[in-house]
Amino acid sequence: MRKNGPDILVFPPLVSIAAPVVAIALEWTVPLGFLPGAGTGMILIPGLAILFLSAWLAISGVRAFKKAGTNVDPRDEALLVVTDGPYRFTRNPMYLGMILLQIGLALTFSLDWALLGALLVWAILHYGVVLREEAYLSEKFGSTYTDFLATRRRWI
Repeated sequence: MRKNGPDILVFPPLVSIAAPVVAIALEWTVPLGFLPGAGTGMILIPGLAILFLSAWLAISGVRAFKKAGTNVDPRDEALLVVTDGPYRFTRNPMYLGMILLQIGLALTFSLDWALLGALLVWAILHYGVVLREEAYLSEKFGSTYTDFLATRRRWI
């Protein structure tokens, strides 16, 4: 934990990067084979669409933080509650983007293990980051943040 920041257990981008690397390694060594082959239209198009959505959520979330003038790194102190951009729809667009990234990669590249990895990424982010951030932000911002909690879904 950094000074004045939430007590998160893991740096979220590392989880988002490690998960597909592990999924690829597992795919090579222990293929599951339940997704159709890579490049198959019935999973390629949805996979690319999910990857696009994932990128949009992550980029627009970062932009909303920067525009508002608060820290993007979740280990740093939160300076204010951001409610613009994708935060109008979800409390965790960047983390949701990280989960959707795993699903998009799974479908685009036929990585069965990445689908399972998406569940693991969700669990790590939910229990190791999001719940801890919510406690920190509730304590720091009081009713400003609890009002935000009441009007936005945690995920989707």
